[in-house]
Amino acid sequence: MRRKTRTTVTVVGVAVAIAALFSLLAFERGYERGMHRELERLGAHILVVPKGCPYDSASIALHGASWPCYLKESYLKTIKVAAGVETAAPLLMNAVYDSSGGQATYLGADPSLLRIKRSWHIQGSFPTATGDCLVGSGVAAKRGLRVGHEFCLPGLTPVVCGRVSGIIGETQGADDTFIYIPMKDAQRLFNRPAQLTHILVRLKDPTAMESAVADLRGCGAGMDMNVVPMAHLFRTIQSLINSTRLLLGCIALVALLIAGAGVSNTILMSVVERTREIGVLRAVGASRGSIFFLTWLETVLVCAAGGAAGILLAGASSTGVEQWLRERLPFAPSGTLVQFEPAIILGCLMAAIVLGTIAGLIPAWRAAHLSPIEAMRTGRVGL
Repeated sequence: MRRKTRTTVTVVGVAVAIAALFSLLAFERGYERGMHRELERLGAHILVVPKGCPYDSASIALHGASWPCYLKESYLKTIKVAAGVETAAPLLMNAVYDSSGGQATYLGADPSLLRIKRSWHIQGSFPTATGDCLVGSGVAAKRGLRVGHEFCLPGLTPVVCGRVSGIIGETQGADDTFIYIPMKDAQRLFNRPAQLTHILVRLKDPTAMESAVADLRGCGAGMDMNVVPMAHLFRTIQSLINSTRLLLGCIALVALLIAGAGVSNTILMSVVERTREIGVLRAVGASRGSIFFLTWLETVLVCAAGGAAGILLAGASSTGVEQWLRERLPFAPSGTLVQFEPAIILGCLMAAIVLGTIAGLIPAWRAAHLSPIEAMRTGRVGL
């Protein structure tokens, strides 16, 4: 408390380092869980998309947007008869904007989609008749829809009305914001006759992924479409994220080393300023172990305070960090990327304490080995 500015700067240095470490660990946990959650919601083992970047296509298929290119509907028959394919569900996705500027995502589909989306809980029925719609729980809640209600489909001009045939139970994913309509209706409304955006494929035996992918890529339509195994896509994206994580980990490590050096230097300066007081303590009977413990404890407390401040700093800046990461990642799952978990909080606090433990060893050793007579006589010692 004698040098409040110096102590504050030291605590801030530790806080920044712990905040970087906390954000890295929380992001890693949140991203991995989000990826698994997205792939489980998709329900497919293989995603068939038009030629182009498979990562962009996967992101569009999962989150909803307008597609730059399309597949021929005739490819569906070829995929269905391929070896190992249990079912293949065609989709035609298109995104429009309503009068409020919000995005409405439509998907043309047929009942085969239910064999892919096995986790869905539908109140009502899948749309099969012209004008029927299956809406996500988010759409239903936003527009106050119930099964059997008629409403104007958002974002379409001229105005088109539909009837709610079913509502999908909450999935906590993009499906909550989608509107599913019969395939023929979608192809007519968006002027895409005999075209699809993507096809979801479920295999009879997921362990036979390699042979199924090889058969699909070698079929007659293989040259005009991308066959993307979802497990491979996850591993590829994960490897890209690992590179980013390594870079961020190195930055966090450097920040911790700098913070540790700063703490050690601050406590050494404090020992110099209190040389005479330490000499008095030694003269009245304080042992070297007591002096060592007092100095070491001060270092640990400074780092613990910095660790707590760093966690609070990471929490306050989590929204900005998440937005920054989303803008730079090749694929970002929906939901919160920065996960606050007790284990991560405790781990970061322990890291701060360990940092203080190591940084306090040299200053504590120096303080414990001061000569009482020399310290009281000169009030200083060469450190």
